[in-house]
Amino acid sequence: MSSTTSQKFRDFTSEPLKDKHLNEIPGIGPKLASNLEGSGITKGYELLGVYLTLLKNKEYFELWIRDNAGANRHQAKQCADAIDAFCSQFL
Repeated sequence: MSSTTSQKFRDFTSEPLKDKHLNEIPGIGPKLASNLEGSGITKGYELLGVYLTLLKNKEYFELWIRDNAGANRHQAKQCADAIDAFCSQFL
């Protein structure tokens, strides 16, 4: 990974999900976490499940999180990149 990745990104991609809260995922802050929780997604592994359901397609996932959580393009890309990197590391 690049030296420009955030500490949040490095933390997220360095260990298994377990029960990580949504706001521990890069690109997801309190507002987006709240929006996702309103849709029934409360944990990082549930958001990973959405990514896997979309066949690990980052573009589709970015569109999904923008439509379902109100993420902007930057937030959606950060989140998709982190989840993709997590999958490369652990799946």
